Amino acid sequence: MTSQNPFDPQDFLTLADNLANNPAGDQATYRSALSRAYYAVFLVARESLTTKGMISPSSSASDHGLVIRTLRSLNRQVGDQLDKLRRKRNRADYVLTTQVSQAEALQTVATANALRTQL
Repeated sequence: MTSQNPFDPQDFLTLADNLANNPAGDQATYRSALSRAYYAVFLVARESLTTKGMISPSSSASDHGLVIRTLRSLNRQVGDQLDKLRRKRNRADYVLTTQVSQAEALQTVATANALRTQL
């Protein structure tokens, strides 16, 4: 049996960038860009905090709050930015009446890229 390399969350950020930059995108495209941008940064943060022994994730929904709270305790601005990305992701994934523009998708991906470099 061969071992596989773990998934690289940067791939989600690359996908989000590709989706956001699609001028012919629709709501599914731009909503997916927001969602993947958040998850890329969340996964990087979760893995970094776990590796440093700062958290013990449960691989459940509660990990989102745990990561954000821990980041806020280290750097309030970074934790707040991740929380803002999470709220955008929740709106994009759950609020069917909201509209996500290409401009919002591009801005969200840019924020995620900037936040990713801070982690």
